[in-house]
Amino acid sequence: MEDMKQIIADNLVAYRKQAQMTQQELADKLNYSDKAVSKWERAEGIPDVLVLKALADLYGVTVNDFLVEHTKRKRLRFKDFWAKRWLITLLSAGLVYFIATIVVFVWLVVDPASAASVAKYTYLTAAPISLIVVLVFCCMWGKLWQRCVVASALIWTLCLLIHLALNIIASEYTWMIYVVGAAMQLLVILWYILVYFVKRGKTIK
Repeated sequence: MEDMKQIIADNLVAYRKQAQMTQQELADKLNYSDKAVSKWERAEGIPDVLVLKALADLYGVTVNDFLVEHTKRKRLRFKDFWAKRWLITLLSAGLVYFIATIVVFVWLVVDPASAASVAKYTYLTAAPISLIVVLVFCCMWGKLWQRCVVASALIWTLCLLIHLALNIIASEYTWMIYVVGAAMQLLVILWYILVYFVKRGKTIK
């Protein structure tokens, strides 16, 4: 029984580290305390079946994988699981451009004369939409710095799109868009720094 506890504890540690999660982050996802997670990983207790199932779903493995020796095969499968998640993210973002292409094609058939300008603004509009899709998936699966990078890209893409739209009416204040963008960028960076230190503080406790 003690050997089984240690095997489960070793696997819990290995899978959590492969997911690059702290004990506090894992505890938050499971609605348990970090002390409970620490207890499991020290082989001082065993999570119940429901928790093991939740962990298996989170890591992309089976419950049985916690009961056997941690092998290289399982580590590779875990990496494949995360690769599939990012593939889903990229496919979802690519779907936005696919829909944009259909719109451009239909417009080309209906009104070939204005198709070029329509194509430019359609693809430019697709850029922030695809970044919103990526940001949603990053919030689900990605790391904090990845969310910050995608959110920053979204801000400046929106600034560029608004700038081009205002140029149509020849506004002399289009440069203010980038001032607003810089302010938003600063707020995003400060927000993610705050979130980082809040999570770090929880982990230290």
